[in-house]
Amino acid sequence: MKPTLLLLFLFCSPLGAQELIPYNAGKKWGYAAPGGKLVLQPRYDSAEPFSEGLALVRQGSSYGFIDKAGKKVIPFKYQSAGSFSEGCAPAKTRGLWGCVSRDGKAQVPFEYELLLPFREGAAPAKKNGRWGLLLKDSREFRGGIYEEIYPVSEGLARVRVGGKYGYIDPSGREALPPVYAEAFPFAGGFATARLGDKYGFISRATLGFKEKPYLGIGPYSGGLAHAQSLAAEGRCGYIDAEGREKVPFDFTMCASFDEGLAPVMKDFKDGWGYVDAAGRVVIYFKYDQVTGFRGGLAKVALKGRSFYIDAKGFEYRK
Repeated sequence: MKPTLLLLFLFCSPLGAQELIPYNAGKKWGYAAPGGKLVLQPRYDSAEPFSEGLALVRQGSSYGFIDKAGKKVIPFKYQSAGSFSEGCAPAKTRGLWGCVSRDGKAQVPFEYELLLPFREGAAPAKKNGRWGLLLKDSREFRGGIYEEIYPVSEGLARVRVGGKYGYIDPSGREALPPVYAEAFPFAGGFATARLGDKYGFISRATLGFKEKPYLGIGPYSGGLAHAQSLAAEGRCGYIDAEGREKVPFDFTMCASFDEGLAPVMKDFKDGWGYVDAAGRVVIYFKYDQVTGFRGGLAKVALKGRSFYIDAKGFEYRK
């Protein structure tokens, strides 16, 4: 099976280095301290990193939340859920999504077909088959007219209308019309986009688009974006927002930088590893699936088994 990039669907939240880390013991999950010492015994069917002091875990088909002592804080009664962000965790019950506070009370009524975590005071939500933004302070649902909507980043949310992408602010005001064939979130003052068949960067300051001479450009993050070279077909490397090569085009597959590391693949037969911003290999090539780092952790998979690694490549598994 060809190695692929493992996606966490936006429920991945930053955590500090002092947090306990999900530990895979085969069929069950527990939590370990940094370095691997087991702290909470493996008893869960799945476990997510701690966020805002609580961790999302699953027992059987039900999700709930525990604290660092392993105490059940929010009952195991949800069909699905996401980690805490801005004091609220998306959760699903009876087929509908809402958002719960740390005491388990509903901060957002369970009336949405889908609800993603809050970012910058707003959360993408789907109601009556259309997407809009749910504002954290007022609980007002704005929009409800989009085919897709993504989390707010640097004050703007990416939306899709008529198959094209544009950007809105949390009030629903259109900042950039939906004219882009592809578009990604703003990070560090820039967003990657494709206008027609031309790739380039949008400046957050001017909202202007500048074309760059590459076959493809991925999301901009950590001051770099992965790109496909015109000169070396089938190879990727990393460029800055000016289009200058910063990491050589020596890889078969590339993904975005997070916390100074990016997943890359040298050859399909070797699997995924991680490089730093200078292109040095930090974590050796072997994984079938990978994610970017969040709070010093990345979720990876090898031979059908998922587990977490830290930025030094230490594997939190039995």
